[in-house]
Amino acid sequence: MKQKRGPSRIGTSQLHELLLTFPSLLMLVVLVGIPTLIVVFNAFCADARGGCAEGFSLEAFREIFTLYYAQITLETLVYTVLTSFFSILIGLPVAYTIARSRGRMRLLLLLLVFIPFWTNMVVHIAAWKIVLHPDGFLRNALVFLNLIDEKQLLWNTPLAVLTLFIYVFLPFAIIPLYASIEKFDFRLIESARDLGATSWQAFSRVFLPGIRNGIYSAAMLVFVPVFGCYIIPQLVGGPGCDVLYANKIYQFTSTQSRNIPTAAALSLFLLLAMLIPWILYRIHLIRQARTEGSLRSVSESETVSELHSIGVSPASGKEDGA
Repeated sequence: MKQKRGPSRIGTSQLHELLLTFPSLLMLVVLVGIPTLIVVFNAFCADARGGCAEGFSLEAFREIFTLYYAQITLETLVYTVLTSFFSILIGLPVAYTIARSRGRMRLLLLLLVFIPFWTNMVVHIAAWKIVLHPDGFLRNALVFLNLIDEKQLLWNTPLAVLTLFIYVFLPFAIIPLYASIEKFDFRLIESARDLGATSWQAFSRVFLPGIRNGIYSAAMLVFVPVFGCYIIPQLVGGPGCDVLYANKIYQFTSTQSRNIPTAAALSLFLLLAMLIPWILYRIHLIRQARTEGSLRSVSESETVSELHSIGVSPASGKEDGA
């Protein structure tokens, strides 16, 4: 006889699940929950030096909601959006090439994508500093070809900051794009071409919608770290492009202009700026799952009704009169 699962067995299973998830939950509370609470306390209840203030205060938030910080936020968003766009634009053909490769070639290409993760970001920046140096080969070659003026610099410019952003975070776009393209059924493109679609129509109306989840994931994985990155503008940016959102937090916590409440308020605003795209992405996934589920149920009901209309039982696959 088949033994039924009693309350004791269910309770034991839940206890095992709780014991398995407890280390991860504890790590999440210690490394994420407690620091977040400390940031919230510093934003509302701390003085300029980080000590306890006399009471609850919104002064830090009044300070950050000014035209000056709005300009910094807008400039940071411009860098973030441009980095996400160009990372996806460059990463799409790279991911496509990797997904269409076979055997050792695919492993080699994936290895080349992962190699930058093995090197510290500061080393990458130092290498690019040599490439973009005023006396470097690249600038001398561009001056020789009359592509730039002799007084124009490549280092300490907004273009240098954007270039380093794209270079450092490009693998974050390639990996989800590759995972999505690998699962794509390329027979759909062949079918679209057979039905008269041009190459561009097959690409834009079949291929891109088929990998849209990979595109959304790539945009998220690039957007979030770029918005909170301060080391690249700090080391690469010159006057006017070295003060982005995360750089102000760094200045208020690590320099003489120490202001803990303002830095905490900026951190909370940055956290919300990172959470909003993630929440919108999750809402999109939920709506997509519901739409696909409803379409699947409609398709199944239509199939069943068609089988009944021709006298076939869906369970047996035979005609009802047989």
